[in-house]
Amino acid sequence: MNLAKLKTKACLKAFLFSVLFYQGFASAEILDLASGKEISEPVLAERLRSVDIVLLGELHDNPFHHEARAGFIPRFANGKTTIVAEHLPAGRRVTSTGEVGSDMEAAGFNSNGWGWPLHQPLFESVLGRGYAVIGGNLPAGFSKELMAQGQAAMALSMAKSYEQSALPDPARAKLEQDLVDGHCGKLPEKYLAPMKLVQRATDISMATALLAHRPAILVAGNGHVRRDYGVPQVLSALEPSLKISSIGFYENVTDRDELIKSLAGRYDFVWLTDKADRGDPCEDFKLK
Repeated sequence: MNLAKLKTKACLKAFLFSVLFYQGFASAEILDLASGKEISEPVLAERLRSVDIVLLGELHDNPFHHEARAGFIPRFANGKTTIVAEHLPAGRRVTSTGEVGSDMEAAGFNSNGWGWPLHQPLFESVLGRGYAVIGGNLPAGFSKELMAQGQAAMALSMAKSYEQSALPDPARAKLEQDLVDGHCGKLPEKYLAPMKLVQRATDISMATALLAHRPAILVAGNGHVRRDYGVPQVLSALEPSLKISSIGFYENVTDRDELIKSLAGRYDFVWLTDKADRGDPCEDFKLK
């Protein structure tokens, strides 16, 4: 099969998925955190069309989040929009041949680490529609350099951005607590500072890619798209005039009011889906 046919096949699959998705095969509730009110997908899409950079979060193991973004991105993104992915290292770009899994791996995607095919609907959709997909994460091996050498491992441009986007005390304290909680409360004190540096460097790396490819959409974990200490904070520090919108993707809970209260200030909107089928991630947790 030639390249043109492969691309046509990918586009058709993406279109069929979109049709099925919006006929009710997946449910969604979207909350405007400023008002606390539910809004529709068309309303959200309309609001995002005038935004410079859109950040779409995820719980990595929730397939509904990847399916939701796969269907939603084409509703507001134009043909010039670049998709920046946490799932790929910075400087890499996906060359589409119609074999999405292979194409992603060729661009540096770790299929085992990201639990492929969890993300397949997302990347199949955007690649099938011709969006440019590039990496935003740190280059392979750089996290280890940061852990070992600290800020000295940063290139001059990243070090400058790191200083310019320094976190205020409340946001820094929240990031530290979330790092501890994210490791089931078992993160040794000696790892906290270097892991915080890696988190900040990752956010700076993704922000840098977004700034270089506007208009752009970031697809990344919820922690990276938070306004208080994530990529939006870096973007606002580096270019305050940017129009930015952040959407956290979470799971339905019984206490809606408490959820809205807890997420206020973190995102502009929250998109709720069904829960993923998972066990207790801390049951057998061991720090590697």
